[in-house]
Amino acid sequence: MDILSVAKDTEGVSGLYQLPVKEIAFMLYDKTINRVVVHTPDNNYYTMGTLAFWQEGLAKNGHRFMWVDRTNVVNIDCIKVMDTTRNIAYFDAIPNKNSKKCTLTRGRFLEVVERLGAFKTIQEHI
Repeated sequence: MDILSVAKDTEGVSGLYQLPVKEIAFMLYDKTINRVVVHTPDNNYYTMGTLAFWQEGLAKNGHRFMWVDRTNVVNIDCIKVMDTTRNIAYFDAIPNKNSKKCTLTRGRFLEVVERLGAFKTIQEHI
């Protein structure tokens, strides 16, 4: 099992947490805090480095992480629903207004759809 060391706060004051990679829904770079924010469906964690570093490293270890816009890298295997109107990936089978979501460019949205094959789409706004 691949594990990523992350912090539960931006400065690592609470120590490091060992997060299984398969639990990561997506990662984004937040320039206001100069950190990569690691999102699971239920929590946020923080790590150092660049998205390019993490995407490449995780992909080389066999995980399906993919750039989907300028600041987001998504774990394709965690996507449950795709919003075809707004180009958004959700990580809950039944998304609601509190669900975590990840934006995609139109081109990347279509590429993710192709890689996913059969999946559930929604067209209404949540």
